[in-house]
Amino acid sequence: MTLAVPVPRWAGAVAALGVSVLLAGCTPSDGVQDLEALFDEEQQAEDVLPDAQLADLAVDGDTTRRLGADGDATFYAARSGDGASTCLVLTSTEADTIAGCTMTPNPTGTEVSNGTDKVMFVMPGTDFTSLERSGWTRLGDFLAVQ
Repeated sequence: MTLAVPVPRWAGAVAALGVSVLLAGCTPSDGVQDLEALFDEEQQAEDVLPDAQLADLAVDGDTTRRLGADGDATFYAARSGDGASTCLVLTSTEADTIAGCTMTPNPTGTEVSNGTDKVMFVMPGTDFTSLERSGWTRLGDFLAVQ
């Protein structure tokens, strides 16, 4: 014997809304918003790169924000010169300053390497397990190094 229980028409919509809210809380988009918020903060002395390091880069020097360091390498977020991209800047005493930029709203996976150091944007909320298996180490909220 099967019992049929009436389900209100609105129950499916409520369930779908609950699932979408739950999934939205698990995406790296929150991390992207955190990274974007860095650019809203006033640039501090530790965020500023010397003009000589910025000379060959297509980044806006007024937007650089220090994200972290590993050994003699220091990592910065910046906006491209035209403001359309988010960039990852790598400085080192052993090599030239370089930058990698992405046009996408989510810069996760943007990688920069100078031959000695290698760094990648990794947003909070990103599943880091497969990257760890590939030899990456998380360094702060927005970075992984290899």
